[in-house]
Amino acid sequence: MHRYRAAAVLLLLCLFAQALTHARSASITFDEGPHLAVGYATLCSGDLRLQPVHIHPPLANVMAAAPLLLQNDLPDPRTISGWEIASLSAVTDGVVWQYSHPRRMALASRFPIIGMTLLLGAIVFRWATDLFGPRAGALALFLLAFDPNLIAHGSLVTTDVAVVLWGTATFFLAARDLRRARWGCWATSGVTLGLALASKVSAISLIPPLGLLCLLGPRIRPWRSRLLTAVTCFSLAGLILWAAYGFELRPLPGIPFPVPAATHLEIYRSLQEHYQLGHPSFLLGMNSSHGWWTYFPVAFALKTPLATLLLLSVAIYQLVKGRGRRIGWSQWWVLLLYPALYIASSFFSSVNIGYRHLLPLLPFLYIFISQIANKSTRLTFDVSRLMPDVSRLTLHALLLSLPLIALLLSPHYLAYFNLPEGHRYLVDSNLDWGQNLWQLRDWMQENGAERVYYAHFSPARPQVYGVAADFLPPDPRAVEFAPLAPAPGVYAIGATVLQGAYTPDVNTYAWFRTHEPLARLGRALFIYRVPPRPAPAWAAVCAALAPALPPETVRARLGQPDLRVALLDCDQSWLIPTGSAVGVYVLPSETAPPPGATLEAAARHADGSPFYAAYRLASGDLAYPPPSSIAVTLDGPLTFLGSRLTASEAHPGETVELWTFWRVEEVPHRPLSLMAHLVGPDGAPTAVGDGLGLSPDQWRPGDVFMQRHRLAVPEDAAAGEYHLLTGAYWLDGVQRWPVYGSGGYTTAQIPVLEALVVE
Repeated sequence: MHRYRAAAVLLLLCLFAQALTHARSASITFDEGPHLAVGYATLCSGDLRLQPVHIHPPLANVMAAAPLLLQNDLPDPRTISGWEIASLSAVTDGVVWQYSHPRRMALASRFPIIGMTLLLGAIVFRWATDLFGPRAGALALFLLAFDPNLIAHGSLVTTDVAVVLWGTATFFLAARDLRRARWGCWATSGVTLGLALASKVSAISLIPPLGLLCLLGPRIRPWRSRLLTAVTCFSLAGLILWAAYGFELRPLPGIPFPVPAATHLEIYRSLQEHYQLGHPSFLLGMNSSHGWWTYFPVAFALKTPLATLLLLSVAIYQLVKGRGRRIGWSQWWVLLLYPALYIASSFFSSVNIGYRHLLPLLPFLYIFISQIANKSTRLTFDVSRLMPDVSRLTLHALLLSLPLIALLLSPHYLAYFNLPEGHRYLVDSNLDWGQNLWQLRDWMQENGAERVYYAHFSPARPQVYGVAADFLPPDPRAVEFAPLAPAPGVYAIGATVLQGAYTPDVNTYAWFRTHEPLARLGRALFIYRVPPRPAPAWAAVCAALAPALPPETVRARLGQPDLRVALLDCDQSWLIPTGSAVGVYVLPSETAPPPGATLEAAARHADGSPFYAAYRLASGDLAYPPPSSIAVTLDGPLTFLGSRLTASEAHPGETVELWTFWRVEEVPHRPLSLMAHLVGPDGAPTAVGDGLGLSPDQWRPGDVFMQRHRLAVPEDAAAGEYHLLTGAYWLDGVQRWPVYGSGGYTTAQIPVLEALVVE
């Protein structure tokens, strides 16, 4: 037993070292700011006014903020403008984001959380030891000590680890009572339940399973004694919760009498409103404010270490086969009831913002897996004899992969995924929480970048980290920003806003999603360099049925309110406006761009389906074969520049394309159309492909456009050489434009130089 205790101490030291490394390297994250501000304000003033706005009980915040009382350079929160109206953002900015020593604040406040994480590890070791022996205790603690998710959140100022600690302690003590029938354990369970409730509102999920366990056993007690146990346990929990609010007693709107811990009820009401309104979230390329039932199963599969998942499958197999160490049914109830109910409730959550909401399951998961360490257990699979024995070497390899991954990942534990490119699957607290400002400072110094454009949902002030930045949306301090034509410079964009969460539009950073970053700091902050280049002088929007984007939206996203935006049917025409200026095509995602265009941005709908694509094109970049031309003059506002047949041979039933090229000389005031006829060997027309994909009201003198004519070769077409004719005519009188040739002849159609051979 002593060697396992020594191993436990060593594992806890490893956990402490990793947590401290993360605490030192991570800048203050999005949630940490409000947690610290509220905790510090509560300690300084004793006033609970910020709690309902924060939607969190005070205990965990106060514990984390307690070391800040030793800092003599923090402002009194009551002197901050916004205190009187309970402005959480103003107080957080004044206390946390403007503080000039962020690393000192972060380390001081994260130490209490790290202490809770170490205590959690000790409880997991003891509980697994009680159930399955000391080897199991060491295995459970090993899984915990090298889990990147627990290391990351176990060293940040949030309420997550607090509720995991007190919730785990509550059921650990309940398990000891059910095994030994000790009243003191149930009383202590009530205390730890109260601490959990005073740390996070979601701790209310602990009450139903704990109440059921109180009533179910131990059987040696009569049912009245069990009921009394439950009443005692929950009464103590209520007392602890009330004490966390300073034994507050006051009325609430809608309740005519004073209520104990009234602020807690206000927090609960605020949380319900929050759940009804939803919360921005991202999953597998989709954005939503009310989540998906698949969110947490996907998050669990993607972020739980692969070795842990494999060992979990072994543990489940052994339990089903009855090969694990036998423990009483009541112990299985304690170990499995709460996780089962918690998992079931997660399917109905409308707030999908992170794997951290699955942290309460992890201690139970580690302990459940630890049963495989029982000496009497042989780890084998014999299902259909398809899988070989899981040798001790394999088990050791799985276990050793955990510290190896943690070492390679350090100190960026928050960004752990089982698959590469984690930002394509999940963001927010799963990956990007504003923790990489120190890395951004170092990158800028190493690469000579004096200033960056910074895009993140965190209201942190990068300047206190030594980062000179211009803010981008969604920050209210944002400078002007053109999503489809970003200004030259260096951009630092968080993965969360990159995927459209918290941004004004899911495609605010579609341009950057389409381009490769220069660097990925901490796997979560993406660095891009936009080179100087000409601003677009025009835009063409595909509008076959409806515009891919309204013209005013195109102008706004290109940052040019007076930009020329032409609407065209991109199934029929391409436009090259007058001159050689650069322009942008905005097309439906399924539409192929004009030859020579380069992709600028690929936008998507909130459900992940393709929306539109933006392409950049200069007149001289049009990579289309030069048209064959014939010297003719038309009696109309267009000049014929030539044509190009896409195929020289065809079979009956096939469709060929003829592109005709035209230059606008003046804008007509009459409706017109362009013609294309396929003429057989006998001189009779066999196919017609008239049309005009660019309305004359979109023309300007000097514009060049191409018209696509589709000509279907008849099924009964005879073999031979077919000729093509083109031209133009007025629609209002169906009057063809006269065509004048160089030899002085006059006709009503232009012969195309290329011929089509039908085989």
